Amino acid sequence: MREEIVEKILADFLVLVPILNKKILRESELYKLDDLYPSHIQILLLLSKNKQLTMSEISREIHVINSNLTPLVDKLIKLGYLKRQPSKKDRRVVHISLTASGKKQVEKHRVYACAYLNEQFQNIDEAKLAELQSHLDGINQILESFI
Repeated sequence: MREEIVEKILADFLVLVPILNKKILRESELYKLDDLYPSHIQILLLLSKNKQLTMSEISREIHVINSNLTPLVDKLIKLGYLKRQPSKKDRRVVHISLTASGKKQVEKHRVYACAYLNEQFQNIDEAKLAELQSHLDGINQILESFI
């Protein structure tokens, strides 16, 4: 019985993930604001939730290896969205945090992304949207152990 359930979950994921990526969360549309890649936006959103993080913490949270993370963070620093701060306790540790400009960029992206998704969901009534939100909450709670 368990195997059948797992097989059904797999089949549903294989249908759902492409629909999410290609029809609803089209990265080319959702992230086209200011020529930033999805990884850039992930970093900005992560740092908006956390005051400051080390490179290792960012790497672990967004599942990007450190060598790939460095150029992403460097670009965001060059754009003025992030800043590096050496730790007062350990000079080997560097903390990354948002600048005021970075906070504005996060808010700008949130407004843009909400408007984009609102347009995507315009044909779904409010009751169905609430149901979708409830299901997504449930899925996130179940999958939290994987994060």
